[in-house]
Amino acid sequence: MLKKYEKIIGMNMKRIWMLLWFGLLFVSCFEDQDIQAEYIEYGRHYDVNSPDPVVRYISQYYEKYGKIIITDPDTADYMFNFSMKYNVQIQEPRQEQEHLMKGLKFLEELFLIGYNDEVKNKHFPYAFILADSIYDIKNDKKVDIYTTSRYIAFLVNDEMLNKSEEEKVQLSRSWNSIFLNYCIAKEGWTAPEEFYPYTDEELKEQETRWFPVEGGTEQAPNPPLSDIYWAKGFPTANWTYNYPPDSYDWDKRVFGYEASSSRSGYLEKFIEFLLTTPQETIDAAIAKHEMLRKAHDVLDNSLKESFGIDYRTMIYKPKK
Repeated sequence: MLKKYEKIIGMNMKRIWMLLWFGLLFVSCFEDQDIQAEYIEYGRHYDVNSPDPVVRYISQYYEKYGKIIITDPDTADYMFNFSMKYNVQIQEPRQEQEHLMKGLKFLEELFLIGYNDEVKNKHFPYAFILADSIYDIKNDKKVDIYTTSRYIAFLVNDEMLNKSEEEKVQLSRSWNSIFLNYCIAKEGWTAPEEFYPYTDEELKEQETRWFPVEGGTEQAPNPPLSDIYWAKGFPTANWTYNYPPDSYDWDKRVFGYEASSSRSGYLEKFIEFLLTTPQETIDAAIAKHEMLRKAHDVLDNSLKESFGIDYRTMIYKPKK
């Protein structure tokens, strides 16, 4: 019996040594030889002189920035990454040349034109995707923009292309606000210390961010009483309610404004404020409220220095 086990052990040891030997040979091949692999180009045609204006537009963008615009997405373009599967379903636009060119010009006018070459080279994702519909599976809703670390998808269907000039301005504000916060989150960027009027600890305290409005009801004031939170340096706040101390009586709710509860939220809301508020409103607010003006000026300068971005020039200019 002992000899039988010795024989089995001996056979297993031989197998182990053979595996180790082949492993060493395998590693030495990688250390001593160049890996030979067939080069496969990205599966779309590029020609900067193409008679097809869609191909020419996409090719010129690719040649200049080394990044792509996809007008005919399939699941390989948007569903998967090396380490994850995205929760999105994208439908390609109609493939008529005229329709695709309208989509490209729409993206250019509402988004691309607001950024210089440095921003496009440094901060734009690898791909932009044009879509006829974008369904956010995780949140169970259709959206007009979807961001990932690798690409951003934009909705350019007929409904979007036929928006009024005023609606285009609002959409441009929304897209650019989302993109700027996307850049900040992707790169872990934070504003200078002097931008923040409060510490995170202070923002966690309700007394810092809660502004009750005497006689307030469930209906938010129209127009909003913005001066209440602007005076304290907050760019935006939500109309909501809180209970008085030591009471959860529904009938004793107090209505008012509640602002950001963290510095990251404060930064996000300030960017939203800059890109979704008419400039004349911003100018009037910062002229009247010193805390808001200081935060505005620091953020404005920092965005220019860090991203080469002037928020005033990012928004679609309506045609008269």
